[in-house]
Amino acid sequence: MNNSRENAWNFASLFLFFALVAVTGYFMKAGNIDIRDISTTDLIILTLAIYRVTRVVVFEKIFKYFRDFVKTNNRVYFMRTLCFIITCPWCAGVWIALVMVVFYYFIPYGILLVYLMALSGVASYLVMLSNYLGLSVYEKEKKRDKKTGTNNTL
Repeated sequence: MNNSRENAWNFASLFLFFALVAVTGYFMKAGNIDIRDISTTDLIILTLAIYRVTRVVVFEKIFKYFRDFVKTNNRVYFMRTLCFIITCPWCAGVWIALVMVVFYYFIPYGILLVYLMALSGVASYLVMLSNYLGLSVYEKEKKRDKKTGTNNTL
């Protein structure tokens, strides 16, 4: 019985998602907005914003309190479904993509949030790249020191 209720909530969330996509599509058509006309630049900006918000929701410390709250209250079937969504980057990503498109096209000044998240996404990539390069250099120095018997690393 428990599994069928959980599956029902999962189905309901899927139905809700498609209903929200349909409503968004309706308003886009009513506003003469064709998603196929999106420029490459706008697509990159939206992609970076979706990436960053997804990372914040699924992985970052700032959202940990909410994730923990949902996880500890998962006796309610809706909360279990929400837990699946906010702990899975692929699940969260599609919901966040929908939210970012709505912000981008329909919310006054919502584009500001999208741009800020896109810039934050670029910064996140740069931090990961610098961490990777720094770790790579550190590992090479460690190997070199091991061969030569010196200790020049910090």
